[in-house]
Amino acid sequence: MTTVDPALRFEILDLVTRYATAIDTRDWVLFRSTFTADADVDYGFAKWSDADSFTKFMQENHDPAGMSLHRMSNTVITGVDPLAARTYGDALILSPDNSKGTVSNAWYDDEFVRTEERGLRISRRHLRMTSLIETGPNQAPLG
Repeated sequence: MTTVDPALRFEILDLVTRYATAIDTRDWVLFRSTFTADADVDYGFAKWSDADSFTKFMQENHDPAGMSLHRMSNTVITGVDPLAARTYGDALILSPDNSKGTVSNAWYDDEFVRTEERGLRISRRHLRMTSLIETGPNQAPLG
């Protein structure tokens, strides 16, 4: 584990949390703002070389879905030059009628850069999926 200034650590945690919150609230402007324009994103099954195309993919795949819950945890700073961290991600994404869905678990290996106008942003992300499980029927009272 790499020791960094607590303020920088908080900034990384805040950025990773905003990414997850943006997906669940379908706030694609907020989502886009978590990445640099030339972000290099590798999800294993697909790769993107810019934030706009990655944002478009996420919007096209999440807007039709039902409710979702993305949780980011266990963030560990793994480097300072470049600034990097690994975060665990757990997501529940429900079908449009919220009756069933998928649960996924992954590692997010991120590199960050500080931009003058926007602060800290993700410049590189590599996702390693560890599980993807179908779930349902959903018995939670949604309302």
